[in-house]
Amino acid sequence: MQIHPNIKSEYGRLRSVMVGIARKMGPKPAKEDCYDARSRESVELGTYPEVEDCMVQMNSLVEKLESLGVEVLRPDVLDATNQVFTRDIGFVIDDQFILPNVIEDRASEANAMDTLLDRIPSSNIIMMPSGCYAEGGDVIVHEPFVFVGVSNDETFDAFITARTNTAGLDYLQDEFPAYDFKGFELLKSDVDPRKGSLHLDCAFQPLGDALLLAPHLFKNAADVVWIESHFGTDNIFYCTEDEAYDLHTNVFSIGPKEVLISASAVRLKNWLEERGYTVHAITYDEVVKMGGLLRCSTMPLEREE
Repeated sequence: MQIHPNIKSEYGRLRSVMVGIARKMGPKPAKEDCYDARSRESVELGTYPEVEDCMVQMNSLVEKLESLGVEVLRPDVLDATNQVFTRDIGFVIDDQFILPNVIEDRASEANAMDTLLDRIPSSNIIMMPSGCYAEGGDVIVHEPFVFVGVSNDETFDAFITARTNTAGLDYLQDEFPAYDFKGFELLKSDVDPRKGSLHLDCAFQPLGDALLLAPHLFKNAADVVWIESHFGTDNIFYCTEDEAYDLHTNVFSIGPKEVLISASAVRLKNWLEERGYTVHAITYDEVVKMGGLLRCSTMPLEREE
């Protein structure tokens, strides 16, 4: 059965999604081989997660999604490859599935997309050209906007945690002229997960009628002012530094008022339920040690608007 990509927001009723897989992650990496600050920290602390623990937590996510009537796909399994965070190696804007250029450490993950791509009409697939970099964690669709976590050339060249460049943003804007693309620069750190944000969705996440925000991770104060003006401060959940470290912004919406969040996000759960949300708490305390949470490990393909 064909898949017809359709993503105009992060919270339309979810119909199909690809969830990452942890089956053959390979051995624990050496510190110098980590390509995000949280994984590096986990290696240094001796807390990097076991494959089996990640599999259990990801399987619980899949079971929850399927119980909610969502079609769940999985990537083809690659040997000795971390395939947990599918969000970044492909993403949908409107009716187009986009295969971006990603950092060299993650480029092989695209080889697991063949089965999925066979189900998507070729007219609905875009391959970004050479030199244009983006990862799905930096791309947030919120019609009529697409918000993009972007790094200028100097930052992109200096930090391995800078994943989306200005050429990537410019290319996407040209491809989708009906959308208003707005780039936000984030603080970056390759070694300290508290001093930088790997992707935009680690600092910023729109819901059906609200926003989750970690303002201390934004490089430019003017961007935070714009966000507060656009969404309204009464509609914003402000993450503390500890909550941002635990990626409480990185939730995954099933519908406009239904959301999956980390089981550790107790304050967020209470806030959302007070706003009338149905909240599903998922234990993901092992997966988060690799620098991603629920949005990172899900690649939505079809949502109803």
